Amino acid sequence: MSLGGIPSQGSAVLRPPIADSWRRSRLFGVEPELDRAAISIAEVDPRSRLMTAARPVLDQLVEQLTGTRFSILLADRDCRLVFRWFGDRGLQRQLEDLGVLHGSQLSEGRVGTNALGTPHESRQAVEIHGQEHYADALKRFSCYGHPIRHPLTGRIEGVLDITGESDSGNPLFGPLVKRVVGDIEQLVLESARACERRLFLAFQQATHHRSVPVAVLGGDLVFANETCIEQLRPADPTLLRTLLPQVPERGVFDTRLDVGDGISLSVVAERVEGSTDGAVFRIAKAPSSSRKPAPAATKPARSVLVTGEPGTGRTTAARARAGVDDPVVLHAAAALREEPRAWATRFTDLVAQPHTAVVLDDVHLLPESLLPLVGEALDNSESARLLLTSVPSDAMSPAVAAIAARCAETVTLAPLRERLDDRPAIAVTMLRDEYPDRKPHFTGTALAALRTHPWPGNLHELRAVMREVSRLPYTGVIDLAQLPPACRGSSRTRQLGGRELAERNAIVTALRASEGNKLRAARELGISRTTLYRRMQALGVTDDCPLL
Repeated sequence: MSLGGIPSQGSAVLRPPIADSWRRSRLFGVEPELDRAAISIAEVDPRSRLMTAARPVLDQLVEQLTGTRFSILLADRDCRLVFRWFGDRGLQRQLEDLGVLHGSQLSEGRVGTNALGTPHESRQAVEIHGQEHYADALKRFSCYGHPIRHPLTGRIEGVLDITGESDSGNPLFGPLVKRVVGDIEQLVLESARACERRLFLAFQQATHHRSVPVAVLGGDLVFANETCIEQLRPADPTLLRTLLPQVPERGVFDTRLDVGDGISLSVVAERVEGSTDGAVFRIAKAPSSSRKPAPAATKPARSVLVTGEPGTGRTTAARARAGVDDPVVLHAAAALREEPRAWATRFTDLVAQPHTAVVLDDVHLLPESLLPLVGEALDNSESARLLLTSVPSDAMSPAVAAIAARCAETVTLAPLRERLDDRPAIAVTMLRDEYPDRKPHFTGTALAALRTHPWPGNLHELRAVMREVSRLPYTGVIDLAQLPPACRGSSRTRQLGGRELAERNAIVTALRASEGNKLRAARELGISRTTLYRRMQALGVTDDCPLL
């Protein structure tokens, strides 16, 4: 039960940090009966930067706690267990039975309030004692968790936890965990400086006696020679960061990268030896595809249906397929505002001209009494070329669908959320429209944000954002900070790969269609509500995310 909206345990009201964690646990769909199947296990890197820095500190902590009934647990930045030590075999068996295994993912979204997941989520140190745990199986433990931050970037690198079999706190363990975390953070800093030296040496070696465009990225560092910067315009070298997760530990990664303005580059990357996240990128202009003989000209279809969500550019696409420079655009919505007979007369007059192209915009809005006129025009081979625009077929009424089926050709426009690779180029084109006499370019982080935003308003929303950006003082460079806050996303979403972005967009779209009802959205996606909450957490979909 709860008092005033604050969760309570028995007769005691939970402390605010614990109450907040319980609310998040419920949001994630976690049940108090701990489900071991919900705890995923994956391989972890024993030589990661975190483990390299933490190992000597953890060895000293083990010496201090040997002979006690406590355990030491260390999770990485993904809240996955990378180190565990137990001072007592009985405690080890108890925790292993609950899924505390090497590589286990112990976030709040999987096991509820705990001293690894809660500091990872809240970014604050926390003590959790007995009944304060969300899962019933954890209520016999007392835990002390503290996030480990990178001293330079402030980013969470991991979480340290000391756990014992008790339902009450020990005032000595909080300061102990804090001191140990401070020692680890100092070694993380020293390791980062060593990694910076490796990246710089790799850059020097890659550019020695070479004119090829080269960039080296790792952590928050970017080294790039002048020819690389020139090649990557209108973007900048940080755009390559979106490719870092795809570079294998061993071997070479080869791909093509579109940077806007119709420029496509060939990118070859390989890891920097001794670096956990550094890579060398070599860039060249992508070879142009071999020219194929132009196909024989075909007579355009006399009637075309262009479908798509609002804002996908239906009218523009129809005009482009009209076959004339200035087709006539007639809006079906006008028939709702004026006398239907007057609209019908105008439509009949237009389609009676055989050498004219008429775009009938938003045919799905046309009153049903006027649809037979459109059908007659489609069937009349002597009438003008007719192009219809409409919502997708699954959103049409039966009467409109019957008319649409009589078109000789159908063009379906994908929503902007499905056009991941096109977004930067479209944004650059729109921005150039706002700056006709200038050539501004986006930084890599800004382009990554444009690529990951779901764009519920499609091209209309993107155009509005570019118009807003154009009102800012002109500097020639559009950075992440110049985009509206709703479009910036998070560092986690900007690093998602294509498959994860597609999954994220599918979830956001389902939530939008269900007006935020997560149970209905889960049914639409064919997954359980618990799975939906977990994927929302993993992919950075929150209640204040655009489209929700």
